[in-house]
Amino acid sequence: MSPKNGAPVEVKTAPVAPVEPSPLLEATLPTDQPDTAPQINILVEPKPSAPPKPATMEGLRQQIALLEGQVEYLQGQVGALQDENAQLLQKLGTLGMKGVAKLDPLPPLPMDEPPDFVGLGIELMKFRQIQALPIPTTGVSQAEVEKAILAWLRQQQPEDEGPRFALALAALGWIPKPVDPLPLQASVLALNLGGWYDTASGTLLVVDEKAVPGKPAPDRPMAVAFGQLLREYGSTLYPAPGRPPLTTDERLARLALITGDAALTRFLYSIQNPIPQSPTDLPAEDPDHPLNQIPMPMYLKELSLFPFAKGLEFAQALHSAGLYPQLNASYSRPPTSCGEIIEPERFLDPERLPPARVDLPNIEIGGETPYWDDRLGRFATFTALRTYNSDEEAGLATRGQKGDRLLAYAAPNHKRDHAVWQSLFMTFENSTAFFKAMRSCVTQRYDAKPEVDEPGKVTLKADDRHVRILSTHGGQGVMLIDAATAEFADAAEKAASSLR
Repeated sequence: MSPKNGAPVEVKTAPVAPVEPSPLLEATLPTDQPDTAPQINILVEPKPSAPPKPATMEGLRQQIALLEGQVEYLQGQVGALQDENAQLLQKLGTLGMKGVAKLDPLPPLPMDEPPDFVGLGIELMKFRQIQALPIPTTGVSQAEVEKAILAWLRQQQPEDEGPRFALALAALGWIPKPVDPLPLQASVLALNLGGWYDTASGTLLVVDEKAVPGKPAPDRPMAVAFGQLLREYGSTLYPAPGRPPLTTDERLARLALITGDAALTRFLYSIQNPIPQSPTDLPAEDPDHPLNQIPMPMYLKELSLFPFAKGLEFAQALHSAGLYPQLNASYSRPPTSCGEIIEPERFLDPERLPPARVDLPNIEIGGETPYWDDRLGRFATFTALRTYNSDEEAGLATRGQKGDRLLAYAAPNHKRDHAVWQSLFMTFENSTAFFKAMRSCVTQRYDAKPEVDEPGKVTLKADDRHVRILSTHGGQGVMLIDAATAEFADAAEKAASSLR
């Protein structure tokens, strides 16, 4: 898909030096691409439209107040620069003159001096080539940042969408029990970003806890860069209320784009403006690290960390292909799946195909309709399989995945609900590898031998669960049924018979 104002233009640029991937999450995922890389077409950044004019006097007053605040800040910066220049000129004029006392150097800022987040924002906007007014910024506590993130997540996943997602994952067996994932995800984002752009007030909230004597004021380039990008492209990446919700796969992919963009900006900026790391900072793998103190199921935590672990690599690949114009253009045609984040060449392919939609003849099973209908995507599939398989086996099992569909059904008076998960693959070999890895998962998770164990079908019963793994779609699909009752498992298997 080409941008609206022109066809893709081929651009040749020198590659930048490789960036070490984030240590937050290690995942070995083989690619589906041949040894010879395809020609890459560079997207052309569409011309930004003019900002909307305020429709009311109140909107005009708010814009005037914002401009007045920015003018006041810039006047203060000009005054500070004038004072510094005056001292430098005086020092220059007294060089070599006897009897004239030399001026002392300018004193350093006191340790408890509030950090200049707005000034940092102006520098980062110039560095990232974003033309916009600086964002009004305020330092707040970690709890206030988490509260703002949670409000945004609730807007993106309204009503009880978050808890229903956890119910579906528990029915599938990937998390031990249902939880509300949104507050936990807000904690992960707050710790990794260090701030958040509050769309309601138009303010950038940056974690700025009480200054500690002897330690410098916090520096938050990641928070500032992410906030600027969310203000600039948030309305493009995330649908307005009332539109069809994003799938889990789409949501992770889009967050990886904007998070990776901010991480790359911070990395390249830090090369020119190095900041020493505190020797007291804990590594991510330390049990006492704040991330490891969040009571979040491991499966959900790995999904939450994916945008940080793989987003930087994705943004680096786009930057290498076309610098910041390529990154800017990617927001007008955002990634549709985590598979494109893992393999950026798929995203850059102008003839890329979207994930296959898994159509089922009838999603009503046993008279029940699903309360959850979702696409998990390649990374979520890999993360589930690697629990009971090696990374290499899980990677091979997700190679060639065209699409998937998870359906969850209520099972009253049972510990877990019913789950039906259908996956499609490009080849019979891909499907066979997935079937084998899924068999390893269910037999080890339930510690039970299958009652039926033959090519194309595995059944077992354990822990009051009735599990079926079935080959579908002429050998290129696999359906997993994890039901609370034998009646539902039989009805789901009967429905799957039309897909064989």
